[in-house]
Amino acid sequence: MTDRQSPEITRRRALAGFGAAGLGAAAAALSTTKAAAATNEAKPLAGKVAVVTGARANMGRAFSIALGGMGADVVVHYHRAETVAQAQETARLVEKAGARTALVQGDLGDPATARAIFDAAQERFGGVDIVVNNAGAIIKKPLAEFTDAEFDRLDRVNNRGLFHMLREAARRVRPGGRIINNATSLLAGAAPGYAIYSGTKAPAEEYSRMLAKELGEKRVTVNSFAPGPIDTPFFHGQENERSVAYASRLAAEKRLGEIADITPVVAFLASPESQWVNGQTLFVNGGYITR
Repeated sequence: MTDRQSPEITRRRALAGFGAAGLGAAAAALSTTKAAAATNEAKPLAGKVAVVTGARANMGRAFSIALGGMGADVVVHYHRAETVAQAQETARLVEKAGARTALVQGDLGDPATARAIFDAAQERFGGVDIVVNNAGAIIKKPLAEFTDAEFDRLDRVNNRGLFHMLREAARRVRPGGRIINNATSLLAGAAPGYAIYSGTKAPAEEYSRMLAKELGEKRVTVNSFAPGPIDTPFFHGQENERSVAYASRLAAEKRLGEIADITPVVAFLASPESQWVNGQTLFVNGGYITR
């Protein structure tokens, strides 16, 4: 067999020809490759672009920071112009985590807001890979006491706003992307006063199941996560000391959930490792309600 026919001999001669300088360069190149691999492992969403709605504070802020820390650039959406300072603080914390940000303000009940969010991502970062539909509205009162205006308020954010975002996401999320919807653990149980909240959040599960099928060929996954009571102003604003104590007792650990309990689930659903989780609703409530 000639040298030309022997890859092993060719390889040995090539290595011998490196000399000390060549071997040093090869070692440096190997070190750089390992460093790059370590960076990619530490930043699994490097090069990705995420959108988080309702991101001025609470869970939305935590999700934005987590995704930014994983390497994604983040479009931070907030609803009311008067909360811009909170949204700017979210953006600052995301940038501190090492990511770039863009801010978009608007009412998700208006389809123009969803378009503006995706347009901002396209213009600033080149597209969208991850959408976390976190925005929500809540009112706790008996169904019989709801006014039309109150029903419309919850439906406009929890249902109509989600539809607008999902429609835009279905059209514009890049192949291999992730769509993640904030639902509620009340899908598996009942709590007096939450009929309209639960009813307007329920579509998140159905939309996820159906859209997952529609986007399967693009390898875009669509899932919902369903938190139980979380220790945030969003929850406490509807409750009193007695009802908080009752909700806490229902969890296996006898406590309310914390934002830190939910964030890792969203991070997982946004990650490459979640590819085979699709069309699902993940209940994240410490045993508060099971299904």
